[in-house]
Amino acid sequence: MDCVGDVIRDKIKELGQLWKSSKNCRNVSIDILNSWNTLIAEWAKDESMPLIIRKGSSRGQEFTHRSGRKVIISDNTFALWVYRNVLGRKTYTLLELKNKLNSNEIPMVYALSKEDKKKAKYTKTLGKDALSDEDSKWKLCHIEPVGMNSRKNIADLDINELIKYFKRYANPMNMFILPKEIGSLGEIQEFIDEQKIK
Repeated sequence: MDCVGDVIRDKIKELGQLWKSSKNCRNVSIDILNSWNTLIAEWAKDESMPLIIRKGSSRGQEFTHRSGRKVIISDNTFALWVYRNVLGRKTYTLLELKNKLNSNEIPMVYALSKEDKKKAKYTKTLGKDALSDEDSKWKLCHIEPVGMNSRKNIADLDINELIKYFKRYANPMNMFILPKEIGSLGEIQEFIDEQKIK
């Protein structure tokens, strides 16, 4: 039984269209998005680069998958960092990103307790790399789901599935931002569908 109904779903879709065309919507350069799209695809293919996935526990920690590939656990911080770079029209080479990872310069965690810091390899927080000075006003949303909801050990998951998670999580083509006061709309499919790049 559909408890919402077509009329309300159409109105939510209309809200999505209104936001997409709003002067307040933070539009980003398609050229920069394409550059990051290519970069994330190259990253995913390069087995020397760790995959980064969003998971609720073990944030900042690095694991070795049975395939030999490294996997880093983040919250939404890494995705926020990517989108901040997109808004700032900043791109990198794969080598630059590898060097940044090796020197712990890429934010991976929103915050860590002292206990969690002992276990984490990547401890840089978002700090000045937030979306803007008014970061508290914005919510980063993903179009395709990016959460790692499996209870399986990371090492036991199929590496190709992890690569797919990484690409959905890290690719700004799969992201948009909303003012936090209407951030809940970023959880509703009819609204999300209107934010896709067409």
